[in-house]
Amino acid sequence: MIESYLEDGRQEIGGGVFGKSITDPCLGWEKIEALLLEMAELA
Repeated sequence: MIESYLEDGRQEIGGGVFGKSITDPCLGWEKIEALLLEMAELA
């Protein structure tokens, strides 16, 4: 499973980075966009 969020990675509660997960590490928007475009080319 791949999870996405606005920013890559994860942070501790109160880390202060808007758009970064506090639970599981996630792929940020730019990486998700590139992955989806690559998958579309292979389909």
